[in-house]
Amino acid sequence: MRSRGLEGDPLLTQDFQRRRLRGCRNLYKKDLLGHFGCVNAIEFSNNGGQWLVSGGDDRRVLLWHMEEAIHSRVKPVQLKGEHHSNIFCLAFNSGNTKVFSGGNDEQVILHDVESTETLDVFAHEDAVYGLSVSPVNDNIFASSSDDGRVLIWDIRESSHGEPFCLAHYPSAFHSVMFNPVEPRLLATANSKEGVGLWDIRKPQSSLLRYGGNLSLQSAMSVRFNSNGTQLLALRRRLPPVLYDIHCRLPVFQFDNQGYFNSCTMKSCCFAGDRDQYILSGSDDFNLYMWRIPPDPEAALQGRADSFTCLEDGGGTQRCQRKQFANGVGAAFL
Repeated sequence: MRSRGLEGDPLLTQDFQRRRLRGCRNLYKKDLLGHFGCVNAIEFSNNGGQWLVSGGDDRRVLLWHMEEAIHSRVKPVQLKGEHHSNIFCLAFNSGNTKVFSGGNDEQVILHDVESTETLDVFAHEDAVYGLSVSPVNDNIFASSSDDGRVLIWDIRESSHGEPFCLAHYPSAFHSVMFNPVEPRLLATANSKEGVGLWDIRKPQSSLLRYGGNLSLQSAMSVRFNSNGTQLLALRRRLPPVLYDIHCRLPVFQFDNQGYFNSCTMKSCCFAGDRDQYILSGSDDFNLYMWRIPPDPEAALQGRADSFTCLEDGGGTQRCQRKQFANGVGAAFL
């Protein structure tokens, strides 16, 4: 079977993609109906995204087989462990055999994917906002909490034991992630202290605080790219920003005249086969996608095209072309 990927001259490829977006009449979508309340967290499984796990205000963790969910009316599998309050975060282990879920009930539940049974419960002192599993050891996971701590757990140890405390601030940690290539490194987003890089061998003091003179700001989401060289962060009242992990000053800041980030908690992520795109939600109820410029410093000097897809009254989506500084983006309803 032949691949449908685009090859050839990069400029022609980019122009073709722009033309496709500009001329599109609809974008494929499928409503996955299963939850009874707001969905606060979703995560695709590793190595291809065959599975999707979701959780939210109905306190249930649902597991979706993506191909079956898209092409039929197959219902998701409900994992047996239920939370007592809203679910905020989810994570697969690297082998996709286990799912971790955390939330407002101050605990992390460890689920077995095959049996759907609960394997263990890890108690916290406050709401759990972020989870990340070590890329080299499925027994190790990190959690970030409203109590201002980032904890490192080993599921082989007793869940009643004391975990390793990597960081402790007076303000909440909203996100944590292991570096996929250098697992001794973790990135965090804190509600007052901003974005930080930590070494598990040197707890209680960050290696790097990102943002330059704006390092003390509210951050809600942080993600490494797949080779661990770049860090994407989302800050309150500011657009997404990209860092080289070794430099505290931003490489590039993404923006759009419609993008707005003030009222709600959101996340950000890389996308594409080479992490060439980034995505983030917005308070205008759109999903925004930007292409990372090949040369960010040069791109900052000029202007770039974006495409915003809107839905008309008849349900048809149309694409509008815009120009703005700092990135190439598209917003999808």
